[in-house]
Amino acid sequence: MKKRMLALAMILILVLTSTVFAYAEEQSRETMGVTFSISRVSRTSAAATVDVTFVALVDSYNVTIYLQKKVDGRWVSDVANEDYVYSKSGVNAYDYMFNHIYTNLEANTNYRLKCVSRDTTGTNTYSTTTYSNQF
Repeated sequence: MKKRMLALAMILILVLTSTVFAYAEEQSRETMGVTFSISRVSRTSAAATVDVTFVALVDSYNVTIYLQKKVDGRWVSDVANEDYVYSKSGVNAYDYMFNHIYTNLEANTNYRLKCVSRDTTGTNTYSTTTYSNQF
């Protein structure tokens, strides 16, 4: 009888512990999604919208958008373009939307956007990096 009670207690502990770990794993990322909407307006310009949505209200956030171009098969920040990086910080938000028209793009060159989202809820800080399709 004691062995059976001990076995049941151990099973109960394992089940409850597994549930707690599964819940913590689900909560390990506060950025729910990043949506890119980009269209090439001309050979040398593109209109971009990036919508960053958080899982819940975050205490603070920082979103940084990098313009990258493909050079010799590698993606690199286009530091020659004055608009190659934008950063925005805020507090108490559910989302952040970035709108910009990129100009002075090189014709016949592939570009993409890199979005780095950092947010804080309580004492937890989360970071997510997402890339757009090339344009």
